[in-house]
Amino acid sequence: MARFIQSEQYIISLFKLGHQFDFGGRQYTVKRVGKPRPSEGECKTDVYIAATDNQEHTIEIKISIKQTNANFIENKISLERAIEIFGDDAQKIIATATSGIKDSFDADYLICIDNYRRTKAGSFKLGWKFELLNKVSGDKSGLLTLSDSQKIGIFSGDNLSEAKRNCKVCGEVIPNSGVANYILEYDGSEISLQQCLDSIVPIAEYAQRQNIYFACKALNYRIYADKWDGDRPLAVYVDWSVKDGKLHGEIVYHCPLEVRGNSVGERLKACLQELGIAKGNFNELLSYTDKNMKIYKKI
Repeated sequence: MARFIQSEQYIISLFKLGHQFDFGGRQYTVKRVGKPRPSEGECKTDVYIAATDNQEHTIEIKISIKQTNANFIENKISLERAIEIFGDDAQKIIATATSGIKDSFDADYLICIDNYRRTKAGSFKLGWKFELLNKVSGDKSGLLTLSDSQKIGIFSGDNLSEAKRNCKVCGEVIPNSGVANYILEYDGSEISLQQCLDSIVPIAEYAQRQNIYFACKALNYRIYADKWDGDRPLAVYVDWSVKDGKLHGEIVYHCPLEVRGNSVGERLKACLQELGIAKGNFNELLSYTDKNMKIYKKI
């Protein structure tokens, strides 16, 4: 994060007030430059520049900076954000994507008695978060089928809420200042103002040639620490219950991002309490679990 902030500050520093530059065959003078500040959340524009030509025609250059080593496009996606990105069909798009890799979810361990890969011993799956990336990431990942307008919306933020579109720049609210119209792939090296301008690409052009992938990352309840990593919206979640005195977990696909980590975690804890299972007697868990559940334990 610190490196990204440094990149923003560096690009802003190139556009000094009153300085002139050539862009699109015309000469412009910088009238305003800064980082847009939404009243809530985050916008897509990292650097906002307003400039005028000698006939007082104003242009806005709204740059989204993409660091060349960054894989994430969007993470911690909520239902609200998904609708902003994909439109009213957001849940259908996500459910189609996750159902397409159903075998991977079905093959996963819902409980890890012992350490398994990066999952700590004493872990229960609560569900899986939904993220957008620019490459495949793990077995619960795949290519999203999106229209050009949906891709443009992801990179530009034109479907963001009003609070995230209309941001303050240098203390003044500027309509649509948070909606990016150019993207800059930047590696952190020293460049000139003109090199920056020569490197930016219109969002519409850039977005249409990108492949966008999704990845589902697990949210686990860790019984020994008695915690999970936040109240994350879940694209797929585990419906925990007690049936005939046994702990049962069913994977649910049909309501992506409606259910969050806290509600699943608290439900699971209630089930464990009903069965009398805590970290002190966790080794007895196998006697209280559905025999059809996927559980990892070292042999």
